[in-house]
Amino acid sequence: MPELGKLIDSSRWTPTHTAIVASLSLGYFMWGVISSISYLVYPTYHNVFFIILPPAASLAGNLVMAKLSDLNLGRKRTFFLTMGMYGGGSLLVVLATLFLRANIFAVAAGLLLAQFGVDGEVPVALSMSAETIPLKWRDQVLVATPNFDNVGATVAAALSLAVYSLSNSYYIVAVALGAFAAATMGVALFVRYRLPESVRWLEAKGDESRAREEVKKLASSNGGKIEEKTPSKYSSIRDRFIFLALIGLSQYLTYGLMAFVVADFYFTGVTLDVIVLVANLGASVAGFAALKLISKLSSRKFTLASFLGGTLTMVPIILALNYISDIYLFYLLLFLNMAFSELGWASRTIQEPTLMPTNVRAFMIGLVRTVPITAYALSEYLTSSWPLLWFVVFNLFLWALGTGASAWWYKVGYDVNMVPLELASQQAEERT
Repeated sequence: MPELGKLIDSSRWTPTHTAIVASLSLGYFMWGVISSISYLVYPTYHNVFFIILPPAASLAGNLVMAKLSDLNLGRKRTFFLTMGMYGGGSLLVVLATLFLRANIFAVAAGLLLAQFGVDGEVPVALSMSAETIPLKWRDQVLVATPNFDNVGATVAAALSLAVYSLSNSYYIVAVALGAFAAATMGVALFVRYRLPESVRWLEAKGDESRAREEVKKLASSNGGKIEEKTPSKYSSIRDRFIFLALIGLSQYLTYGLMAFVVADFYFTGVTLDVIVLVANLGASVAGFAALKLISKLSSRKFTLASFLGGTLTMVPIILALNYISDIYLFYLLLFLNMAFSELGWASRTIQEPTLMPTNVRAFMIGLVRTVPITAYALSEYLTSSWPLLWFVVFNLFLWALGTGASAWWYKVGYDVNMVPLELASQQAEERT
């Protein structure tokens, strides 16, 4: 294992680590806000392509920005580039709504630019966390920071609910959300100034001298003895990719479809905002609860329990929506189901960066995410004409798919808890 990687893994917590967590949390928060805008103002246009196009931008951002980060931009410079994109896109949404009467093409252009930037940042952010956070806290940070996506979506839904209740206008909602996103970017810009570059990325690029300079910010003193573990078996990068793609397909689609799309397709008015709010509040609460669970369960058990719980909670949702028709019971069950969705998301954010080698980590995470993002866009189009019963049964099937993939990985895979990055990604064996 490289010497500098050991220094990072055994380091005490430093102010630089705090800056990294604050920066990444703000980025994920922006992701939640921006990703919610098209769904929260959907009734203005009632055009399914208005919510299909942003995932297309997500797909491009995941691949392009991740690849550039791995090749030559590094982690830090990528963050400033993506931040400019989603800040500019948010501002365009505001200007298009105010001065172009919310022209659908201008608003969509703003959302596409913002989505390209904010989604393109995700694989890089996961890579940055895995590469720079001491081993003792790595899993916690990989769960806590992405959870701010849910927090951002919750805040966006609450803001939309308040603005719509007062104005009865989705145009004003779009202005409020776009302005809020643009203003938050200013805070992120200030926080990101202190970010270091990833030492492991610098090492992978052969820049040893700069890596040794940067490691001083991340490993100023020893944090004490850590109980490192090793993988229980070897798994090919093909199997790792298949596992991550399948649980990603399950979690990404069930979250997006039940937290946003079901509201747009089957509900109107304030009920739409309440569904988005309840769903993301459930995910947010579970994200913080997951910080305790991941220290008690192995990564494979945690993953299997998360997807099994999501599968089981879909059954009463089907009954509540189609046979009982109780909206308040649906809110309660949706809250619980989205809690399991967040646990599934946590299992992804822990394993996606740790199972992939440093030299292609961000790109491989982006490549894994192309599977669920592509399927999600297709699902939005296909389900737009479905009755509600078909829609929720489809979600049950997706949850079951994730449960099956988790069970398969439990048998053939290995845990990554407290396993150094070089061993968890199996790059030390040079078999990838």
